[in-house]
Amino acid sequence: MSTDAATRDADDARDTRHAGAGDDEPSPRVSYRAASRPLSARARRKLVNLLVGKSILEALLVAALAVAFYHAAFNPSFRGALDLAGPRGVEGWVVDAARPAARVEVQLYLDGRFAASAYADQPRPDVRDAGWAPDELHGFRFPLNVTEAGEHEARVYAVHPSGGGSRRTLQLIGRPLRFRVPG
Repeated sequence: MSTDAATRDADDARDTRHAGAGDDEPSPRVSYRAASRPLSARARRKLVNLLVGKSILEALLVAALAVAFYHAAFNPSFRGALDLAGPRGVEGWVVDAARPAARVEVQLYLDGRFAASAYADQPRPDVRDAGWAPDELHGFRFPLNVTEAGEHEARVYAVHPSGGGSRRTLQLIGRPLRFRVPG
């Protein structure tokens, strides 16, 4: 018997699996041998190309899911600005470009705390004249009476219902504005 044949027989004996309930009972023996020939250079290239292609497709799928989630959770078509913030009030405008005739609900946060909620339905002819909306009723004004001395920050968010109305997300309108109340 050659050395290769003896090695093969020893491998067969090692690869045998038992399928019995215990050591007392005789069990059928099933042997197997794994084929382990190296891949050719052409086969390796094909495999690498397939794996790279699969990875690219997976990355595209994840990106598509992320974009779909973003559009479902956040309305990318809100346009607006926070024009004025001071101790007597906060003013600005907002338009939902996907539904320009709709009135957008807005919420005011002062120094990181909820302060008020309203609809952007005040006249702003400049918004209509700039072509952002078919009418002028897209302004908002939050009257305030801030008396606490020091620097304050105003942020206004557009409220966007998502998830079929089961949740509401907030999208910042414009940039936060800071104002100072003298002491």
